[in-house]
Amino acid sequence: MTYEEMCREVRQTNLVLVGIGEDLGEAPEGLYRSLSGLLEKKDYFIVTLQGRRELEAAGLQAEQITAPLADGEDMSSWDRYLNWLSFTLNQKLCILELGVGFQKPETIRFPFEKTCYFNQKSTYIRIHDRLWQLSAEIADRGVSIRQAPAEFFAEGKEELQ
Repeated sequence: MTYEEMCREVRQTNLVLVGIGEDLGEAPEGLYRSLSGLLEKKDYFIVTLQGRRELEAAGLQAEQITAPLADGEDMSSWDRYLNWLSFTLNQKLCILELGVGFQKPETIRFPFEKTCYFNQKSTYIRIHDRLWQLSAEIADRGVSIRQAPAEFFAEGKEELQ
């Protein structure tokens, strides 16, 4: 899958669920700016293992981000996420997983796979340089990209210019 194909997939969906993990690669600020543009005018929610400040600085909406493992993060953002997620079943959903490894798989990796498994209208896009493989249960509706997310977004933006 190319960057352009990923953008097309996101544009064709009603909802976008984004997971941001610990393995983004170098210079994730550019990735955050690209992600902000990609999600513009979309109904999205972001679950991040990184801090939320950089995402907000890139133009992503604070009320659509939860950082459950960050210091000072209260449970209200997690509750908003769970509420948003409850409305995704049987909706066209694109799940975009960026650099999520096995540091805390119970926060993003496993729940996102489960969401895809139960929502037959969903598409899963996993971008990771070492842990790109998809489970057999969702492989028919998923794409795995073997590259660091920051590099994938940077190269894709360059190709489109």
